Amino acid sequence: MLGSTHFVARWIIGWAVLLGGVGGLWPGLAFGGPALEIKAEEYGYYRAWVDGREDPRLAKDDEATRLKKIAKQEKLKIADFRALIERVSKVADSIVPENEAVIRQSLNQTVIGKRVREVEINVDSSHVVAFVKWECGDKRDIDKEASYVAWAVGQGGGVIGTLGLWCVNENDTKLFSAQISRGGFTRIKKKTVERFATTRYARLFEKVKRGPHR
Repeated sequence: MLGSTHFVARWIIGWAVLLGGVGGLWPGLAFGGPALEIKAEEYGYYRAWVDGREDPRLAKDDEATRLKKIAKQEKLKIADFRALIERVSKVADSIVPENEAVIRQSLNQTVIGKRVREVEINVDSSHVVAFVKWECGDKRDIDKEASYVAWAVGQGGGVIGTLGLWCVNENDTKLFSAQISRGGFTRIKKKTVERFATTRYARLFEKVKRGPHR
């Protein structure tokens, strides 16, 4: 269960999107925040510090020694490492809600907006993963819908490394699932989804499964 800080951040940012996003009181007003500026590599270094503080091999070290050892492991200068940790720490609690909010706002600009069931961001490791679940439309349009989902995730911050996506029927059975890397979903353009969804964009997805499955 999310802590109270995450809950409050989600609530505040959720209202910001409602007011500023598509279908809100001021449609078209973009929403963003400092957490969206954090890149995948930066978050990876930050997680190395977070995980290192809990590493039993470093338990006997004081904070300065521990920081120095982790910086050396990550091949960073101690001053640069300290500055990066300070920067990411300030917005760490906002990474999930800000990214989820922007992704939802972007999904609302697509044909599947009203059929989106879940949007989640997992930041428990150095590699951040986004997950999107939606209700399938016409099976002939699944590739287009998947491309729209990938495009929407690409509108989020640079911290997301991989997207896992799937659509389900009314009984919550998966009819399509796949994953796509950051190098893939950032290449998808909303204006060309209708044209390239079943060709060049379809090739960007990995571990694709079609038809009923778990």
